[in-house]
Amino acid sequence: MNTGWMMRVFVSFLAMLCLSATALAQNAKALTPVLAEDFEKASSLPKVWVVNIPESNASLQLSTEHPHHGKQSLKLHYHFTDAGQYLGIDIPLKVEAPIHKLHFMLYGDGSGVGYGLYLTDASGQTHKYRNAKEMVVDFKGWKEMVVDLDQGHETWGGDKSGKIQYPLREIKFEISTAGKETEGDLFFDAIVVDSEKSAPETMYSFISVVAPEYGADVKGKTTVELSAPGFKKIAVNCWKQGPGFGTDTTVATLDLDADGKGSFVFPADDFPHGPLVVTITGTKGAATDHCYLQLYNTRGVSWNEGLPKDAPAAAKGLKLIFADDFNGPLSISNTDLKATYYDHKPPNGAQDFSSIPFTNHSAPNTPFLQRDTYLRIRASEKTKSSGLISSLKNDGSGVKVAAPCYFECRFIAQSAIGTWPAFWLLSDNISKPINGCDELDIIEAYGGEGPGSPGFPDPHGASWMYMITPHAWSQGDAAKALEDKAYKDMKNPCDVRKFGIPSSWHNTFHTYGCLVTDTDTIYYCDNIDVGRHKTLPLTSKGQPLYFLINLATGGGWPVDLSRYNGQADMYVDFVRVYASPNK
Repeated sequence: MNTGWMMRVFVSFLAMLCLSATALAQNAKALTPVLAEDFEKASSLPKVWVVNIPESNASLQLSTEHPHHGKQSLKLHYHFTDAGQYLGIDIPLKVEAPIHKLHFMLYGDGSGVGYGLYLTDASGQTHKYRNAKEMVVDFKGWKEMVVDLDQGHETWGGDKSGKIQYPLREIKFEISTAGKETEGDLFFDAIVVDSEKSAPETMYSFISVVAPEYGADVKGKTTVELSAPGFKKIAVNCWKQGPGFGTDTTVATLDLDADGKGSFVFPADDFPHGPLVVTITGTKGAATDHCYLQLYNTRGVSWNEGLPKDAPAAAKGLKLIFADDFNGPLSISNTDLKATYYDHKPPNGAQDFSSIPFTNHSAPNTPFLQRDTYLRIRASEKTKSSGLISSLKNDGSGVKVAAPCYFECRFIAQSAIGTWPAFWLLSDNISKPINGCDELDIIEAYGGEGPGSPGFPDPHGASWMYMITPHAWSQGDAAKALEDKAYKDMKNPCDVRKFGIPSSWHNTFHTYGCLVTDTDTIYYCDNIDVGRHKTLPLTSKGQPLYFLINLATGGGWPVDLSRYNGQADMYVDFVRVYASPNK
């Protein structure tokens, strides 16, 4: 027997064990516990959804009743009445670095209800962690719950890879019935993840402005203070007046300190008067983030603001029948038929569509404000209001014209997650009720960037494009075929850069127009033809069109205005309508 050979094998085996142990120890040491959520901020209140029980049987609040980490925790009140019932708590945590375990503190009530964890990854794949035998609230008081994310688990949707693709979009807690009527309270606190990276690299963080406030008035030299954990370098740009389209101008570049803080001076007097957007860009790892700081420049340079003196080329041969420069008191009402605009989608707002509701101008939380020669429409999570104006009223009166006609509107709007600014036309089916309706969405823009966003990112992450969408509603198969052909002709989304327009709908003001003839419908951005299709059936038959302007939110997409302190603004400079002089 060759004992020397056996000894060498044994020594090699020990060395392998030592190396494996060392690697495991290094890996274990490399994992960093990162506090992902402590429910200390008002924005920490998530949403709850229910299955097979009334919505009133589940509610959430931030409570000081049983704090574990800090001064408050998340309190869930639930009431299950039978088997097959459960609820979910959506917590919009975005995790950028790979994590291996998730810890959270749970204050139990001993009821025997079950709990589980869902993760939604970058591909939209859902990862479900649920062990019905072990994941049970059979205890009272605080207890640390630990979920091993590396263990086998159920998955569905997304890329169907079975592997977690980062960044994570969301986590969800599931609470399920114990199979009998049960009512009680559970408290959640201190969600911690074991990460391969540092805290700034692990949790999604973004550039935010500490001062001045979003939407603030500025003039002269204004100091802007930033907070951007995990970011090191920042570039600042703002659109500046000049020949043609103006220019995207670098305001500053700066290095942030170790805490991600820094500041720069914005020379407001050198930039356009009125509403403007300062774009603040930073890179963290492979991710690029944009913060769009809306400001109102009370001085600055007057540039292209107000009604133009000349008619647009597209309106040649047509007569101006309506123009509003918004340079006086607003005439918006949900009751006064003499007002210029109705503040809901007619008739009666029955088809209002914003997740933050369209609100009457007469209400204390009106979303409308007139300033200089601008109409401001604000979407606010704080006041629970957003805004729409319609040129048609509930009785069918108002501004409406039949083809040939031309509509245009100049505006700028905020690109925040879930913002949905639009300028669009509808055929009048109110004054004389008819079946169906034509709709022409001259611009339908979607705010927000990154995974899960409806925006259309360019390689640098900025949302440039918008939708031009024709609809022939409820008019039968032939009209639907014409609608499909018209949509295909638009080659959506509309990328204005392809037409020589160097800025997006949220960088600076643009004028969006639509010429409608009996045969063709042509769309414009800054008087440039950006798309056309055959005119839809009702419009081609002489049904009048009216216009709507709105800042909505949602549309089936997530809404998160928290970066901008719960608000986003749309500023409308003017709107004009032209019609045939013979009608």
